[in-house]
Amino acid sequence: MKIVSYGARRAERPGVFVPDRGIAPLDPLLRSLGFCALDTNPLLGLLDLLQPLIEKALDDADADWIDPATTRLGPPVPFPEKILVAGGNYQSHVDEAMGMKNAPSPSEPIIMLKPSNTVIGPYDSLIVPHQTEQFDYETEIGVVIGRGGRYIAAADAYDHVAGYLISNDVTARDLAFKDVHISPVFAQMTRAKGIPTGAPLGPWLVTKDEIPDPHRLELRCWVNGELRQSGGSDEMIVDIPHLIEDFSKVLELTPGDVIMTGTTTGCGAFQKPPSFLKGGDVVRMEISGLGVMETPVVDERR
Repeated sequence: MKIVSYGARRAERPGVFVPDRGIAPLDPLLRSLGFCALDTNPLLGLLDLLQPLIEKALDDADADWIDPATTRLGPPVPFPEKILVAGGNYQSHVDEAMGMKNAPSPSEPIIMLKPSNTVIGPYDSLIVPHQTEQFDYETEIGVVIGRGGRYIAAADAYDHVAGYLISNDVTARDLAFKDVHISPVFAQMTRAKGIPTGAPLGPWLVTKDEIPDPHRLELRCWVNGELRQSGGSDEMIVDIPHLIEDFSKVLELTPGDVIMTGTTTGCGAFQKPPSFLKGGDVVRMEISGLGVMETPVVDERR
């Protein structure tokens, strides 16, 4: 099942996208099943219960289908409580950042946070803040939490996953590393990753039953038609169940949380010469089984 949000920004409602049919709004469908309308996060928390009922209702009844061409797709999770970023979790990305093959990895996953209001839809404009000249892209699998919890064992982790989506862990690299020459303590990852519009998500949330193994997916990114990133999710240093286990030791996970699981080689900072995003660019990301997300880049108005 492919869960979407649709409608005006910050007022999106949940729906189900069915190829060749369109978007079925979930509010009336849930009411027809005897439930009240639900926002996306509680829907995801109850997804194990609701998904078979929703799928049967879509098969049995004529929904009021919406043509995706006539409405805006928002981020599949419009109001995540938390966006958690797993830093340095693909070996090729660690290698390129450190300038060496088989570079050492951290002893435990790096956790970084993006504010929840940085999410935008799959075709919304990605705005370059005027404070940065090193605005970079990172193609990542986003794991969306369904049932939340704390101290989740890796063996039980998939029971807490609602599904997967494409995410762009946008990073203003010059804001991150301005003072690290003085001391590594002065790295500013929240400043670099917390920029407005810095978390494009989409085009839909693919439920976990459609992705048997999220560690066998291909990630690709083009900027203005030029292929920049191409790699596989089998590069993950810490796999998804162990990310969930580790993160839930520190933070209580809740329905709708998004975990960005790391990126492969080819970010703008590591092109030769470096090539960062600017107004007029178009970023296209594709992950096998998860669809395509394409965001135009716009310079911030001063």
